[in-house]
Amino acid sequence: MVNMQISAIANKKTQLSAIAATITILLVVSIVITIDFPEEDSSFGSLEVVFFDVGQADSILLKTGEHAMLIDAGNTGQDKLMLNYLSEYSVTKLDYLVATHPHADHIGAMTAVVKAMDSIGEVIMPDKPHTTVTYRNLMNAIDEKNVPVTIAEVGQVFDLGDAKVQVLAPKDVGGNDLNEVSVVLRVTFGETVFLFTGDADVKSENAQLSSGLPLNADVLKVGHHGSRTGSTANYLNAVAPVYAVISCGTGNTYGHPHAEVMTRLNDRNIAIYRTDELGTIIFVSNGKTITINGEENPSTTPTITPPPAETITYIGNKNSKTLHLDSCRSLPAEANRVYFDSKQEALDDGYKTCGTCKP
Repeated sequence: MVNMQISAIANKKTQLSAIAATITILLVVSIVITIDFPEEDSSFGSLEVVFFDVGQADSILLKTGEHAMLIDAGNTGQDKLMLNYLSEYSVTKLDYLVATHPHADHIGAMTAVVKAMDSIGEVIMPDKPHTTVTYRNLMNAIDEKNVPVTIAEVGQVFDLGDAKVQVLAPKDVGGNDLNEVSVVLRVTFGETVFLFTGDADVKSENAQLSSGLPLNADVLKVGHHGSRTGSTANYLNAVAPVYAVISCGTGNTYGHPHAEVMTRLNDRNIAIYRTDELGTIIFVSNGKTITINGEENPSTTPTITPPPAETITYIGNKNSKTLHLDSCRSLPAEANRVYFDSKQEALDDGYKTCGTCKP
């Protein structure tokens, strides 16, 4: 009798265990069925890159979602123009404000931008102070708004929404040429890449080539407004862009873009977009493809531009800080020379004019 009771109890326990196991299985199945697994993220958004028409100057806005970065801010006397551009794109705050270098055609209206913004995350610039009133006014405005300043260093990486921004330059290349300390930024958005070069010339390009960092990009902002002092064959081969953007003014006195640069771009079948011909130029990336000025799958047929007229070359003496015409009989030795595209550029760098050739 006792054995039969024990057996009955054991059978009940077995039945209860089986029921419990069945209930557990049903609960697991129910959970698996009712869980909403996250779908693949389709809200990658877009990156808008706007090359503003600021004449013989630079200003580029990058905007993705609520995040924005402004690279350079036009020339002196363009305060209203720059603020109107930013208002048009509903920009009241900036994650980053980049002063590629202290020349007036890159920071001319930046003081007005600093004062107008509700907030600026940080200002990024090279470790290269300048003596001009334009530069001093900018630094004073930055101080008054308590905006943190970050000195650009090769290899730095930071986020702009879904975009990744990497600093490729400046590296100490020696000399006093402010163009060669330009902040160069490579921006990756999904599978698309943009390269912004400020006024970087051959020394900066060579330093980038030897850095080991990736240079390839779909879109290249051609350095120094298309000056012959940059956009070397080796650099263009490394970047291998599909599109090139040149920011320059109509009929500018420098002859930008120079014929040599146009030839190098055309020889590589790089499609060329110029602000002096097209005005403001808008690129939009969805992370996979790029649309230009609203045109999907734009033609990669390059713009063929006739060679510009011969222009004056200005040569400075690094030691005496004297500016000469290239025809002057008092030119310094090659090792002591620095080349300028304009008289004003040399004056901004503290050079005085030669009394012999009177440039």
